[in-house]
Amino acid sequence: MLPYQAQYIENVREIAKLSDMYAVPRADFDTWYAQERRSAERMLALRQENIDLLNQYLFPALDDLHNASPAEIAALGEFAAALMDWSTNLDCGTYVLIHDSLLSMYRIRQDRNKIIQELYLLGMGLYFQGRVVEGIRDERAEQFTFENEMVFTEGGSYLKYFPEIEDEATKGYIIRSLANVAICVKDAKRKIGISGRMLDILQDPAYRAMAPGLPWDVFLRRTHQQMSANRTVLSRGNLSSRELALVLESCHEVFKPETGTDAPNVRWLWPYYEMEYTCGFVDLSVTMERLEELILSCPYDQYDNSGLYANVQLAIYYSDLMKRNPALLKKRHYTEFLVSAYEKMLRTVLSFPMEKFNDFFLHIIRLVITDYFEMEGLPSYLSVSTQLLRRFSGRLYIRAQKAGDILCCLCARILDHSPDFFDDIPFLAALKDPDEKKAALLKYARQCGLYHDYGLMRMNLERTMLSRGLYEPEFLMKQLHVISGSEELRKRPSTEKFADVAYGHHSWYQGGGYPNDYVRNASPYRQMTDTVAVAAYLLDHNQADPDAVMDAVGAKSGTRFSPLVASFLGDGAVRKEIRRVLSGNEEQYYRDLYEQMNAEAIEESCCRITK
Repeated sequence: MLPYQAQYIENVREIAKLSDMYAVPRADFDTWYAQERRSAERMLALRQENIDLLNQYLFPALDDLHNASPAEIAALGEFAAALMDWSTNLDCGTYVLIHDSLLSMYRIRQDRNKIIQELYLLGMGLYFQGRVVEGIRDERAEQFTFENEMVFTEGGSYLKYFPEIEDEATKGYIIRSLANVAICVKDAKRKIGISGRMLDILQDPAYRAMAPGLPWDVFLRRTHQQMSANRTVLSRGNLSSRELALVLESCHEVFKPETGTDAPNVRWLWPYYEMEYTCGFVDLSVTMERLEELILSCPYDQYDNSGLYANVQLAIYYSDLMKRNPALLKKRHYTEFLVSAYEKMLRTVLSFPMEKFNDFFLHIIRLVITDYFEMEGLPSYLSVSTQLLRRFSGRLYIRAQKAGDILCCLCARILDHSPDFFDDIPFLAALKDPDEKKAALLKYARQCGLYHDYGLMRMNLERTMLSRGLYEPEFLMKQLHVISGSEELRKRPSTEKFADVAYGHHSWYQGGGYPNDYVRNASPYRQMTDTVAVAAYLLDHNQADPDAVMDAVGAKSGTRFSPLVASFLGDGAVRKEIRRVLSGNEEQYYRDLYEQMNAEAIEESCCRITK
């Protein structure tokens, strides 16, 4: 690598390490806070250095790529490989930028082998980058996935030239691109069709003879694993006999290596059990018993992929089966086991050592955020999501506390001026005692501050934003946090009342902003959403002068912001309190986080002693 590339990698790695707010020994608050302030200053300096390195070296190099020497091109490839190693994935966005540029260059040069290679590498980068919007039900998220599918499809389309291509590595990129189309497809029948075709190709002696050096058996095993993921649709009744046979065969092939072993890998044992249940070979009670055995067989502090699978994914599967079979919710054994499985799941996630942090663990966190089952006897989603925020997005949590302070200040003053302003919110309208109503409003306002940006937690863009500015595709992805947050909050009773605030806080009072389909007047929470929109803007645009950003809100009154809410920024007491929040003195917010982290650490220690 070139010196600037090595420096960029070193900076990003240091930022990743410094960003873990749990890594510093917390003997006392002053020591911890001083270290955090030093870390924040260091990360800010590293971020600026990264931006300078990109502006001075990388971007000009990509603009002049056609004049680059072979050594410079090779260095770019090495740089990209270090940015995304399929595990830590330090900077997927820059990796994508580099390989997209290399692809364009090789298209102009009409270098077929390099085009095929870059299509595969770019496709993988887009896949990992796209996990930011994984599971978000929105046409923009689907567009990202479609673009990814088209890149892999183009790479796989070179299969027709397989006989005439001499380079075996290039042939391998064709095979892998063709197989990876399936990971971009949601429709089960299409996925089965793509993987079925791959199985035919991978087992065809003619293709194997044309590239004997390729790891065909590895490709075959991974394709069987990919095909076995379709086991959940076996009972739908819309699969042909061939499709059913393909999925069943792959489940068997995935499971077969585990037979006869003393400790079968739960990642491949459970798919076989699930296939047997889905196909009706065993009943629900046997399947639940098998799940329980797999979950119990793994200690909570087994932090490898197998342990995370057993302790988190299988606990989620257990709750999913209960949701799909409501009769189980009435049986004490299953509800009690789910409570213990979820307790273990949360201990695993919250005690996960950050030095082991990898892409799979990000997937695990996202799974807890999106699939957590809220029922009586389990911690509420409100409680669990707050713990996750503090543990994995401490800076987002601190920002949320600032938003809560701003909202409490504004809402208290608005309520004094207009006691019925928030009465479209049902639970507030039902309260007749003024003091009780004010207390309930301020509690709600603080919680709205906590959850208005909750979608960013699911998307996990914090490390990228700490490392550099967002590129345009990442910025567009970030906008989807209003959808990802509102979707999760709306699913559960304990957080449902924050969903509209999460959805509409970047929409404009008279139309505009995002998302496009937010209808202000259709929401009973619109006045609170209006207030949160002001708080979010103040936090987003505050640089060095709090008064200037408050004046900017006033200038947009009636268009971007509610005239009534914006008018209270002229109130002297309100202005003073917001100036305090925006002034940069964050000690009280760090102290709150510190106290909460220590309380959780003490609770975790007690759990270890008693269990």
